[in-house]
Amino acid sequence: MKEKQILFTFDYELFLGSKSGSVKNCMLEPTEKVVKILNKNNVKGIFFVDCSYLNRLESAAEDNIKAKKDYQSIKSQLESLIEQGHYIYPHIHPHWIDALYIPELNEWDLSNDAKYRINSLTIEERVEHFDSSMKALNKILNNVSLNYKIDAYRAGGWCIQPFQVFAPLFNQHKIVVDFSVLGGGIKDGNTLNYDFKSIDYNSSPYRFETNVNQKSEFGKYREYPISSILINKKAISNKIINKILWKIPYGRNTGDGIGAVFKSFSHNPSDYDLTKEMVSIELLTINKLKTYNRFLKDNEYMQFISHPKMISKHNLDTLSKFLKKATANYSIESDWRNIKI
Repeated sequence: MKEKQILFTFDYELFLGSKSGSVKNCMLEPTEKVVKILNKNNVKGIFFVDCSYLNRLESAAEDNIKAKKDYQSIKSQLESLIEQGHYIYPHIHPHWIDALYIPELNEWDLSNDAKYRINSLTIEERVEHFDSSMKALNKILNNVSLNYKIDAYRAGGWCIQPFQVFAPLFNQHKIVVDFSVLGGGIKDGNTLNYDFKSIDYNSSPYRFETNVNQKSEFGKYREYPISSILINKKAISNKIINKILWKIPYGRNTGDGIGAVFKSFSHNPSDYDLTKEMVSIELLTINKLKTYNRFLKDNEYMQFISHPKMISKHNLDTLSKFLKKATANYSIESDWRNIKI
């Protein structure tokens, strides 16, 4: 049976705008549901934990019983994920530095996005925030295994450029693997800022040295890029199905927050390629299932990037259909450590 490499990666986080939403609806419950499907199909998940949030939550938990309960619940779920054989790695959104905790709602306001990207911090701030965020995650992981190896990372908002900002942080923490590149993607705005146009939308993993866009056969670092599918976003069928799904509970996600508002610095529509869409569980609807199946048929490697807070019951049912066909037709390798570059 032919082998296919499929990675299921998740940004384990709250919403990052004016209303964070609840831990229960954005993280705990949707993660439990998606992991149930992964386990049923014997595939691993890679969870990139917003450890900037963990850092702030741990501090809030010292004085607030609800925040303490959230922290303990997240800690318990992360420990369980490790015990079940899934991976946990850091994911950093530095604008948590300026987040405001609202005790009466047990939620956060992250409207201040001035520090959304790590390169918006001073060198001293980068080191301090990266160190404290890593410490917050390690504190939880060390309860499960003192030998757990944190050598992989995903940048908040895919903002891994310029890489020279990250290189000293990676080196200090012995991180040699990145999962931030969205093949073919480009954004330039107040929050998101990246340019991966030179990386194919269906790129396989590769090595790099000083620039994530420049492949290097003997590069120190490894990149496992996120895949994209070709899709007609203007198609009437897509618009109708998306509109219907959003109106019914079956098609809506359980997340109850408000995301960061992206304001593009570019006013030229041609700057953004609308024919491609990232491969994601929350974007996987029944009308796209054939496209996902075709992508897997035509490519050896496929990486999903998903956010539990955005996943609906319909998405989960469609994922089950995708995995049922995939496991019936191919030998699936979902452990990134077994994918050689």
